[in-house]
Amino acid sequence: NMSSSAPLLPEEIHVAAQRGELPKVVKWLRKGGHVDALFSWEVEGRSLSRALLHAAAANGQLAVAKELLKRGATVDLPGSFGDTPLMGAAVRGQPAVLLLLLEHSANPDLQDDTGLTALMAAAYDGHEACAKALLRANANTELRDEEGGTALQLAEDKGHTAVAELIRQHTAPPQDPKAKQEAVQAAQAAADAAMA
Repeated sequence: NMSSSAPLLPEEIHVAAQRGELPKVVKWLRKGGHVDALFSWEVEGRSLSRALLHAAAANGQLAVAKELLKRGATVDLPGSFGDTPLMGAAVRGQPAVLLLLLEHSANPDLQDDTGLTALMAAAYDGHEACAKALLRANANTELRDEEGGTALQLAEDKGHTAVAELIRQHTAPPQDPKAKQEAVQAAQAAADAAMA
């Protein structure tokens, strides 16, 4: 689903983004490298592609991600399976980058080719801080993957009780305003603690 006209990203620059080597990435961009260029590789006869923002997000490289977004990187650019940088951050449990992407209006409700959302990815792998941030960004908990599973079901299937509880609280009917306000403050405090 990738157009062959997409500008190509050299492997060494893709690796630099994964490793957080910001000067190397910036130098390549300054020389005219495209911020949304795609690095492609073959796995078992399938061609995969990812951009610099995917590489930075999945590896928690906050400084690189910030620089790419500042330079106009497409926040929801899909990889070869419809996977967004936000999904990459969620899969790998990178809450700081995930929050940065959400601040740049990343859409938490996009689904990859298998129907997976960022929240499902966080739920499947039990990444609590990521799940919390996505829920605070009002990620849709009703979406289902191609097997019909929701984020809550994935969390429960994998035995991630804390994440399942977070999702349940989020989808519970609203309590009285005071209790709700206290719950929000507690969630904020927990998220701040996780970021510290």
